[in-house]
Amino acid sequence: MRTDIFSVSNSCLLAAVLMGTQGCARPSDKWEQERLRTIPATGRVTLDGQAVSQATVIFWNDSVPTSPSALTSDDGSFHLRTYVVKDGAPAGTYAVSIDKTTENQPPPKDPEAPPPPVEITHHLPKRYRDTKTSGLTAEVTEQGPNEFVFELSTK
Repeated sequence: MRTDIFSVSNSCLLAAVLMGTQGCARPSDKWEQERLRTIPATGRVTLDGQAVSQATVIFWNDSVPTSPSALTSDDGSFHLRTYVVKDGAPAGTYAVSIDKTTENQPPPKDPEAPPPPVEITHHLPKRYRDTKTSGLTAEVTEQGPNEFVFELSTK
């Protein structure tokens, strides 16, 4: 009798393990399969010769379904990401926008009132936020080196 209980217990355990690991198998993901091939792409952003940290750099191209982007580090450098960290961008010509913002939530004047709207401060000239006015472009190529320097100016 003990053997039967042991066998049933092992069978139940085996079934539970198999059911649990079924979700761990990496199924074929249609979205992953349809990704465009990316090429490593890096760069640096300066404003009047000074590195710009925490700026968002976005590469725009109507034929690319997602826009490669990056956040600059303290020295103004960045690594583009399209699907995963530092994977780069699909080959192509891009219009580029760059913006750096900070948010501030001022305290309410009346404790019973709802909080006032968040104040957003832009730290770069407005023209760089829009690809139509930024004048910034980049071409990512198979041959590379795909290193882009964007020297912004307050003038």
